[in-house]
Amino acid sequence: MGSATASCFIYAIAPSWAIVNILRLPYDETFATNYFDQGHYFFYYHWGVMVGFMGVVMVVAAFKKSWRAPVVFYSFVEKAWMVVLYGASRGFANPSTYGYFPVLIVDSFVSLWTIGYWIEQRSMFPDPEIAFPSILSEPESNS
Repeated sequence: MGSATASCFIYAIAPSWAIVNILRLPYDETFATNYFDQGHYFFYYHWGVMVGFMGVVMVVAAFKKSWRAPVVFYSFVEKAWMVVLYGASRGFANPSTYGYFPVLIVDSFVSLWTIGYWIEQRSMFPDPEIAFPSILSEPESNS
């Protein structure tokens, strides 16, 4: 998931191309006037770098245990918030948010995966130095 999240750097590098070709939002003069002005570019550049670096940090956290708890928590909050925003904007009934459907799918999956991870770890902030037995592992027998 980290590498998929890191791919959002494309929105910081080429926002016009990404919005039209990845999100598949319709392009016409009204759209260009409303969504590709300088104020919106500022937002796209910021969002692309913010989410792109989140992906990089997620990849690093996969290899550096002490980074995992805060990175997983931040990732969950960021991705769950996107799901909430999509629902609050009536995403399925709102034509202006149709292009965000792939983002909804990925962010929903990551949010559910994170909840499963916390259940498996038995904690939202597990100590990286303590190896908890998995809830899926076989219990030790006292024979």
